[in-house]
Amino acid sequence: MRELIGKIPTKDSSITEVVYLREMVRCLECQQTVPMGIEIVTVKKIGEARQVISHQYYCRAHGF
Repeated sequence: MRELIGKIPTKDSSITEVVYLREMVRCLECQQTVPMGIEIVTVKKIGEARQVISHQYYCRAHGF
């Protein structure tokens, strides 16, 4: 299950970071698997299409 939290604009207008609340995440910082965490997806918009650049996963403590 993923639930949209928000979108973060970057300096480049074609790149956006989309933040989701997600179940069962392995944090990049502490390397622990937690039941609820944050997923950050970096998306580049090319015309009408969207290309995913990266996925990052964090526990709630390291995500905020």
